[in-house]
Amino acid sequence: MKIWNTYTSIVKNNILLSSQENKDLKYWRDDMFSNTIIYIIPLSVIALIPSLIWAFEEKLYLMVIVDIFSVLLAIFTGIKKGIKIKQRKLLFIGTVYTLSSFLIYYVGLNSTLYLLAACFLATFIYTFKNQYAPALFNIYISIFYIVLYYLELTPPHNINFKSSELFAVFSNLIFLSFLVCSLVPKLFHGLDESFKNNIKHTKKIEKQNEVLKEITWIQSHVVRTPLSRLMAITNLLKENDNTEEEKTFLIDNIVVSSNELDQIIQEIVSKSEKIRSSEN
Repeated sequence: MKIWNTYTSIVKNNILLSSQENKDLKYWRDDMFSNTIIYIIPLSVIALIPSLIWAFEEKLYLMVIVDIFSVLLAIFTGIKKGIKIKQRKLLFIGTVYTLSSFLIYYVGLNSTLYLLAACFLATFIYTFKNQYAPALFNIYISIFYIVLYYLELTPPHNINFKSSELFAVFSNLIFLSFLVCSLVPKLFHGLDESFKNNIKHTKKIEKQNEVLKEITWIQSHVVRTPLSRLMAITNLLKENDNTEEEKTFLIDNIVVSSNELDQIIQEIVSKSEKIRSSEN
């Protein structure tokens, strides 16, 4: 457990270099990417063993190299320090697409699922200028594979299916890829609006709290000064031995303190009105 916590901490610290005060959609997408890397590295090592056994049995030594290199790149993406998150994401997406392409070439149409998974991951963790870029990648790879198939440049065991099957599989892949590229950005757009509204609401509450703190301070400190002065003056006025001159002086001070207190109350009312207007 301690090893796992240390490992996850290293990956998150490398990818999420600075924590954001307001955890907006970008932060959560970056966090999703870091979690993807965290789980893919140990799972890919587990999947690597049977894949290498199969590749050695079939004497597909290039596939052995691609498998090992892909796992190493995944580890590099998560462990290496000093790489910008944009570069990490592009490196990871490129690795997934490269591995998927080689799997389709050597294994056959059953591996088109990897291309769909690559499209899904790319759409989730990275914002492309063209939202359909991952689906277009799948089109290019599909066309390239079909050309190799008709030129009989694919491995012999991958020619044991009809052309109609080939087009059916790739057409469904392309359809699902475009569907993912269409729906996921809409989901993120909705989440982004929700995050922005929550952040705006949080800032509004924080601003209101600051005003309330200021009002509380005014009530407990600023109001106390003229109020204490008024209380002291009224106590002095109760005394019967005050001369007319002293009474005049005390009354003048009552007026001054009352005006001061009135200004403070007006300030409190003004600040309270700001809170009320911000709620509407």
